[in-house]
Amino acid sequence: MHHDLSRLGNPRLSSLIFGLALVVSPWPQDSASAQGLAVPGTPQGEPHTTLVIFADRKMEDRDWRAVFEGVRNGVADGAAGTQTLSGPTEIIRGDAIEPDLRVDAVVVVFLHGDCDLEPLPRRIAFGVPLGWVLRVDGRIAPFIHVDCTRIGQVLGPQALGLDRDRRNSLMGGAIARVVLHEWIHIATQSSSHAQRGISKAQFGVADLTAGSGQPVARLRSRW
Repeated sequence: MHHDLSRLGNPRLSSLIFGLALVVSPWPQDSASAQGLAVPGTPQGEPHTTLVIFADRKMEDRDWRAVFEGVRNGVADGAAGTQTLSGPTEIIRGDAIEPDLRVDAVVVVFLHGDCDLEPLPRRIAFGVPLGWVLRVDGRIAPFIHVDCTRIGQVLGPQALGLDRDRRNSLMGGAIARVVLHEWIHIATQSSSHAQRGISKAQFGVADLTAGSGQPVARLRSRW
């Protein structure tokens, strides 16, 4: 089945459209699974997944590059728990969708809030939801929500003394890890979590920066 994405050029409009779809209609079973990360040179005609990322605030090109790089690196690291995402995928900015674009399978990501990491004083952030997915008619729908503002609040102290490029890289990688966590729920159609790695239920600062550490924030899957 092919899906027409040509009407999703406006991120605010698309957010409303997909939000309503999650409430009132089921998602076709054959389009709900994610297959993995895109690799250049995929044979033409081979089925693949398209990851479409929308942001409800303007993001600079360098911020987009950091998120894309983070997703690519995360999928490439099979030890991080992303083995279920193996397969050809392409990543597209929601504000750059071309007319008449059609895809085999799609996972849509909505970035909410401020995705520009700024230095902040240390604060308590236990129980803060960083990302979530939704279950529709018994299936986990292929829509991922990420709260950039709250990720920035968690990582703000880590940004002290860092230049703009390093902060972009730090934020992009953290956003990517939240996306990958939720993407695994979609790919496996499971709400379960692992004891460690990217599928763990709680993320700390070190987890958001591809390490390990004390849990300070959690990822939420809304069923």
